[in-house]
Amino acid sequence: MVQRLPLKLSLGCIFLLELLFFACGNTNVAIDETFSFPESGWIQKQPVQFEVTVEDSLVNYALYVVVRQNNAYPFYNLYFSPSIMDGQGKIVQRGLAEAILYDPTTGKPKGAGFGDIYEKNFLVYPSLKFPKNGKYKIQLDQSMRVDTLAGMVSIGLRLEKK
Repeated sequence: MVQRLPLKLSLGCIFLLELLFFACGNTNVAIDETFSFPESGWIQKQPVQFEVTVEDSLVNYALYVVVRQNNAYPFYNLYFSPSIMDGQGKIVQRGLAEAILYDPTTGKPKGAGFGDIYEKNFLVYPSLKFPKNGKYKIQLDQSMRVDTLAGMVSIGLRLEKK
């Protein structure tokens, strides 16, 4: 004998599955990736690159960098250089950004933390336009003037349509 679920419970399960399906797909996000560093940290001569395909060059994008560091990080800030290159390697945009990771007077970490690891999002380009559709590389170089930046856990990139 087969037992059936009551109608209200069946409809509730279907509604929940649809809600989860639509909540997971965010079409405004062009890229959301993270690069994890080895335990030694971020080596200055090893930039981090992300590839993105721009399907609509007419819209503005917001570019966020997500920094994760632990308590071994020796500075209160992080200077990094974001560069955007087209498919031929030509630099479309280059800049210098500063991420404040700790309060300079109190030393209290900024952002969300779990254990001794802290994460903070930084808006690097609030209104970024790409010249044409196609593939681009976004490169992040650490600009802290040390060979190996200890305490860096990972760095991520989030590009979303505005």
